[in-house]
Amino acid sequence: MTPAVRDTRPPASLAPVARLAGQVRSPEFLEGLGKGLEAYFPDISHVVFHFPCGGRPAVLASNLSAELDRRVLMPYVERMYLLDPFYRHWQMVARAGLWTLDEIAPAGFRNSDYFATYYRDLGLYDEAAAFFPLGQGECLSLSFGFYRRHHATGQAELMATLAYLFPLLEALIRQFWLASSLHLPAPHESPTLLESFGQECLSERERQVAWLILRGHTGPEMAKELGITHGTLKNHRKRLYAKLNIGSQAELFRQFMLFQHRETRIG
Repeated sequence: MTPAVRDTRPPASLAPVARLAGQVRSPEFLEGLGKGLEAYFPDISHVVFHFPCGGRPAVLASNLSAELDRRVLMPYVERMYLLDPFYRHWQMVARAGLWTLDEIAPAGFRNSDYFATYYRDLGLYDEAAAFFPLGQGECLSLSFGFYRRHHATGQAELMATLAYLFPLLEALIRQFWLASSLHLPAPHESPTLLESFGQECLSERERQVAWLILRGHTGPEMAKELGITHGTLKNHRKRLYAKLNIGSQAELFRQFMLFQHRETRIG
């Protein structure tokens, strides 16, 4: 999948980018990246992540409140990144680009329990992300969105401005990374936590179905992904529900949450 062809819209001023360029050899650069975004879109919320080649992401900068940090970022970097469409997309494409949630999420994502917990219940709207590769499978991911529905900036305007600024930001981030002494060893975290869910009792195919359900894929998407008929898919789902003693997608999500908490304590 390649990034959507976007309209570009120059901002009224390049002064925020010029200020950021002045910080490219400073530890204040990452905070300045967010402040530059706020200069163009005052009501925006943003997080700068480091996505390593494997393992959990690290938060490098954020303008989220302490409450949102506790409710959003802490669960995300501990375990929920495994279900995040943006993290999954980077793992698949590893390519510079600018993406909205709807462009990369499975068709059934908005009906998933992950969406209900980390988007709808928290009030996050119009989320998008920019990927800036750093080499060797790493990237800086700039995630942004709004924590109120009727925000001042429309998503089309936001994406058009960022599409215009993207080459400038990409060049600045590359220079910052080359010049900085920021070395982020990947935390001790197995990148296969999601894949190990249910391994004690589920077959390989049943676990594949469980992963796809958790990520928000629809029945037709799952059948196509696995190369099976919809009837066979229903049989796999029925068996995995029976083995886990559950009766719904919501219960599957809760079991996955409990599994992640258990693995985190053990690790």
